[in-house]
Amino acid sequence: MLVAGHEECFVCHNNFCFSSINSCDLGVETKMVFSLDHEGWMGIPHGGVAMTALLDLADHCWLQNKGENLVYPLEIDWRFADAVHIGDETSLKAVVNEDDENSLLLSMQRQGSEKIYLKGEVQVAAKVAEVDFPLLEPELLQKMNAQHQPLAIYDNCFVCGRKRQKPGLQRRFFKFGGAGNESPAIDEAAIIVRFGGGLLEDLQLASSFQQAPGTLHPGVLAALLDEVCGWSGVLADDLYGYTVRFKLHINRLPAIGEELFGIAPTPLVRGRGSRKFYHPKGALYQKKADGSLEIIAVASGQWLARDELRQQFDDTQIVEDMSGIVF
Repeated sequence: MLVAGHEECFVCHNNFCFSSINSCDLGVETKMVFSLDHEGWMGIPHGGVAMTALLDLADHCWLQNKGENLVYPLEIDWRFADAVHIGDETSLKAVVNEDDENSLLLSMQRQGSEKIYLKGEVQVAAKVAEVDFPLLEPELLQKMNAQHQPLAIYDNCFVCGRKRQKPGLQRRFFKFGGAGNESPAIDEAAIIVRFGGGLLEDLQLASSFQQAPGTLHPGVLAALLDEVCGWSGVLADDLYGYTVRFKLHINRLPAIGEELFGIAPTPLVRGRGSRKFYHPKGALYQKKADGSLEIIAVASGQWLARDELRQQFDDTQIVEDMSGIVF
């Protein structure tokens, strides 16, 4: 069964993640097989897709137990603790926390593994999240000059891929600022991204990723922040890594057509050798009609840097002329 209100949801529609769910004690459960439609790194599902599936299941759980959709702001504490690959079947579950009626417990476990690949704890109706780093004016980000450096892509990535069989977010990420930058608003380099807006092609793309009609799916926010935070490793020490922990605050769900800007400054790096971690922070925000900046979602986390991922990226990135790529 699928709960009423999810008929237009991209996660449920056309089996992108799952096509049916079942009731279980205190919640709901389902199964999902990772395919190339869900890819991030080559042969590896994108963590943003896994979070998207569980966030959608969480809404089903809240509807079943509370009779309404999830109430925002939300705070979700994610932990990745196992490896999955394209082709793996996973079991998903979302249940109400017996110790806190305003909390949900989420899990995704690979078939045949005793470890939980991804677990999350959702705090419903949390406090509105803020940031402790500067947000840049959209006009500054959109001013194309030597400060913008487009980053390479892998064509089948759910977030940045552009030649996929099923729709992806089709984002380009840029390095902004750094040594010799002209802006007094930023002291060091940052990774930036843009999503949505009023152009027809942007509206059509965003409309492909609805949860309720006219509303962007929360998984899109999770995937964008996972990616922009992950990319920030290249600013610190040319690091590429796996997400280990990811704390996500969603203040509200944007409407289709709202233009979002994302930023992640240079992260702190700890450790050495095979145990080197970087700790990014990121935010998605928009400019309101009154000129103020509204924070839509905030994230922070821990990434494990791996040399084999840097090598994979060097081997598989799309070589292209970036001179005409605009933000």
